Amino acid sequence: MSQRTIFLSCFLMTALSLGMIARASADAPPSKPSTPRDIDQTPVLVPIPNARVTASGLLIGGQPSPEQLKAIAEAGYRTVVNLRVPSELGDEGEDAAVERLGMKYVSIPVPGAAGLTESNARALAKTIGARDARPAVVHCSVGQRVSALLGLKAFVVDRMSPAAAIDLAKSLGLTSLEGALRARIAEICKADKSRNCADLQ
Repeated sequence: MSQRTIFLSCFLMTALSLGMIARASADAPPSKPSTPRDIDQTPVLVPIPNARVTASGLLIGGQPSPEQLKAIAEAGYRTVVNLRVPSELGDEGEDAAVERLGMKYVSIPVPGAAGLTESNARALAKTIGARDARPAVVHCSVGQRVSALLGLKAFVVDRMSPAAAIDLAKSLGLTSLEGALRARIAEICKADKSRNCADLQ
């Protein structure tokens, strides 16, 4: 058998094998991509005051008790964000308790309506957006500052429309601070002409 014939035979066999492999791959079901380790998961609902959970890995509400902080740690939460100001009573020693339980503690003081600022919204976004921050707990005393600041974050950072950001905050339990959130968004709209605020009522 000539070298040319041997070469052609090997070439044909290789081409046939590659074709069979390609067909087998095409017929096989697509492989499922692996889930990233830090993907958001809907967290466990621990019954802190006015508790709500979000699909983005947040438990929000009011001040957790020491027993609830322990339950929060046992449920796998990684971060606790406290929006209360240092002068408020009721959360003494929370920072040490959170760290003792193996979680990260972050303080973003929000003194009511006056604390609904762009800098606080960005600080919250940075905290909960950090790698391995979630699932996380974000709390104040009863949950109103949490829902309002998440609404402001949605407008300022996530660039939602005013109506969508306010609706989001209301879905998270916003009631008493709705007027303050609307006023802050209106101020930002007035100062930033690049924002489309036509749906702000």
